[in-house]
Amino acid sequence: MREPPDDRDDAELERQVRNVFKASVDDLDAATLSRLHRSRQQALDATAGRKRTGWQWTVWVPVGALAASVLAAVLLLRSPSETGAPVPVAVTPTNADVRQDPLELLTAGEDLDLATEADLEFYDWVELETADNGVG
Repeated sequence: MREPPDDRDDAELERQVRNVFKASVDDLDAATLSRLHRSRQQALDATAGRKRTGWQWTVWVPVGALAASVLAAVLLLRSPSETGAPVPVAVTPTNADVRQDPLELLTAGEDLDLATEADLEFYDWVELETADNGVG
C-alpha cells in the first residue's frame, strides 16, 4: 500500500506550482498585462459601488419596516367597529368627560386590565338599567 503524502510532499508541490505560475506571468506581453490591470480595477470599482449601495439598504429596510408597523397600528386603532355599523353615542357632559381617545389610553402608561366576559355582561346590564330610568 502507498503511504499518505506528508507535509514535505505538499510543500514541494506548492513550490513547483509557484515556479510554473511565475514563469507564465513573466512571459506575458505589456498589452495583456495592461488589459488584466484594467479589468482588475473595474472589478474593484464595481465591488466598492455595491458596498455603498448595500449600506443604504441596511439602513432603509429597518426604517421602512418600522414605518409600516406604525401605519398598521394606526389603521387598526382608527378602524370602525367589527360589524361595520356606527355605534351611536349620546354626547352629554358626563360622557364627554369620561370619553378618551384610544391612542391616549395606550400612551398613558397605566396598566389596563382587559375586560372579562362577566365584566362585559355587567356593563350591558348597567346600560340597560340606566336607559330605562332615563339617566342615559
